Amino acid sequence: MRAPSPTPLLQARAITVRFGGLEAVGNLDMAIGRNAIHGLIGPNGAGKTTVLNVLTGFVRPTEGELVFDGAEIGGIGVNGFARRGLARTFQNIRLFGAMTVLESVLVGAHQRFSANALSLVFGRRAARDAEAAMIARAYELLAFVGLGAEVADRVATTLSYGHQRRVEIARALISSPKLLLLDEPLAGMNAVEKAEIADLVRQVRAQGIAVLLIEHDMQVVRRLCDHLTVLEYGRKLADGPPEEVLADPAVQAAYLGRAR
Repeated sequence: MRAPSPTPLLQARAITVRFGGLEAVGNLDMAIGRNAIHGLIGPNGAGKTTVLNVLTGFVRPTEGELVFDGAEIGGIGVNGFARRGLARTFQNIRLFGAMTVLESVLVGAHQRFSANALSLVFGRRAARDAEAAMIARAYELLAFVGLGAEVADRVATTLSYGHQRRVEIARALISSPKLLLLDEPLAGMNAVEKAEIADLVRQVRAQGIAVLLIEHDMQVVRRLCDHLTVLEYGRKLADGPPEEVLADPAVQAAYLGRAR
């Protein structure tokens, strides 16, 4: 495995999230390296998706600070996070029912598309060239995630579950992210599909994109991740190399109910 860069790409500092009287995340410090596949794990209800929502602008933390690529990014909203270079997939697949595969991928390009609506209407050459380049990039990404051009005109929601996951990843990648956040991308997959998606995650990292992965399959996590952060009841339980973290009695107790 490639060692993460010593300079973090993203730092979460003392992040706390409260919903009314409920503290979903408490005083969380976490750093994601520039070359890392960083796992975020924990029992159901530990606060993992809430953390992902904070890191992508869907939830604003009650307290704390986020620093991404050297700049503080609190309060810039979902679109601001996307423009800075954060992209994500969702725990439950979110594809628009009437859109083709190609259209679904192109949705992710809106932050990077420089042509305005007026230039598109009047067919200016620059706008046409920009549109053509983005379509070509979408086809490249479909090939990258293991879907051929032959599926481009199919309605995305008619694909198999595993292929819909790949469409989501392509949609996230077309925004040219620096950090890709994946919320349980292997859920519902068999062993062969899990191995294929794990290999795809490695290929994403090989493109220079850091990855934050939420995943419950500890065998995949052990083999795939450079670094793990473990949450329990919204607070950090452990943090470090996978072998070290997964051998921690407190982590084993959280997952398996063993006495600490």
